[in-house]
Amino acid sequence: MSDCINDDTVYMMDLKGLENILIDMDGVLLDTVYDNYFWQKHIPLKYAELKSMSEDQAIKITHTLFNYKRGCKDWYDLDYWSNMLNLDIEQEKLSSDMIDRIKLKEGAEDFLENYHKDKNLFLITNAHRKTLNIKMRKFPFTKYFKRVICSHELKYIKEEIAFWFILRNELSIDYEKSLLIEDTIDNIKSAYHAGLKSIIIGNTSPNFKNTPFFNDLSSFSSSLK
Repeated sequence: MSDCINDDTVYMMDLKGLENILIDMDGVLLDTVYDNYFWQKHIPLKYAELKSMSEDQAIKITHTLFNYKRGCKDWYDLDYWSNMLNLDIEQEKLSSDMIDRIKLKEGAEDFLENYHKDKNLFLITNAHRKTLNIKMRKFPFTKYFKRVICSHELKYIKEEIAFWFILRNELSIDYEKSLLIEDTIDNIKSAYHAGLKSIIIGNTSPNFKNTPFFNDLSSFSSSLK
């Protein structure tokens, strides 16, 4: 796993023996511009207005709080941040300016359309259920999935190995017959150690030998057999 891939090669992958495809949402199906802007810019600005402080002060405070919880279950919990910041995070996410920033990644819907009839597709996300529902209002692609799993509802997040063991039992699937499409290395490492060996890495620097990676789903979907 320590070997690195240093080019943009997309490897051929044979899906004939695979029954299930586990797909991440943010960074794979959806662009992360919406989330990055919301947490890095929008919420600090709203917090500055609430506390009558400068935007720079608000950025320092909120970003410190966010960094402290990054990689933890609370980081993905909208209710937690509503209580912590005294802001209605769900309503802020529902503002028209925010909704307009939710964008599909290139090739995402075509990929789902091409594979949902022949494979069991599962959407596996760390996003809070409220966040998922907001995004699905704009892009209702849950119809392509056999199940949609928000990790916090299983009491663990994808960064934790325990999540993947619980997920396997929850879905009653064989990881040896499953493919993971994911863009966060910590999540990939946990899934790998839990038994998911067929992995495609998206939108990040890969560190698994002979593992396909891509910038968007359209860049490799035609290469899958």
